[in-house]
Amino acid sequence: MENCKPIGSPMDPKTKLTPSEEKSQENLPYQNLIGCLMYLSVATRPDISFAVSYLSQFNSCYNSQHWNAAKRVLRYLKGTMDFSLTYQKNGQPIIGYADADWGSCTIDRRSYSGHCFIFAGSAISWSAKKQSCVALSTAEAEHAAITEATKEALHLRNLAVDLHMDQQKIKIFSDNQAAQHIAKNLVVSSRSKHIDIKLHFI
Repeated sequence: MENCKPIGSPMDPKTKLTPSEEKSQENLPYQNLIGCLMYLSVATRPDISFAVSYLSQFNSCYNSQHWNAAKRVLRYLKGTMDFSLTYQKNGQPIIGYADADWGSCTIDRRSYSGHCFIFAGSAISWSAKKQSCVALSTAEAEHAAITEATKEALHLRNLAVDLHMDQQKIKIFSDNQAAQHIAKNLVVSSRSKHIDIKLHFI
């Protein structure tokens, strides 16, 4: 891949992969590549987190299509080798952003959650992964994403306290008003009564 042609995004938005019923007969180091990409996505490259999380679900059922999708991530990395996380002393507190892609997985109809926390001008914590259950609405999927972000926010606040930083509450921004309403008003309704108690942790 040293001489590969760079590309502008880690994954084609139209990509819809399915598990391969028969493992590829080719000797493809798919799992090894995903493991290497996973290390990058967790350590320093939040921009490939979703693509790597999506591709990792095919670690035991891949074929040449999945392999080509994984190589696309390498092509993206080839063109963005100068990307970096740069931090500045700007006095801004930690802030978080949470989002979800409702029912985006065509295999099991589960949604993907994502969150990112910014401090000193750059990302310090991020995640992109499939939710554990099927959400029945966009609001429910977004609410689950906010819950995961809240758990991480508590960890970051405790870390800030240990470092003697002046960090009070961490604000988490979401673009879904219905999810915000559920989080702020824990009332029983037909829209929210089935939601697991752990999601009301916010």
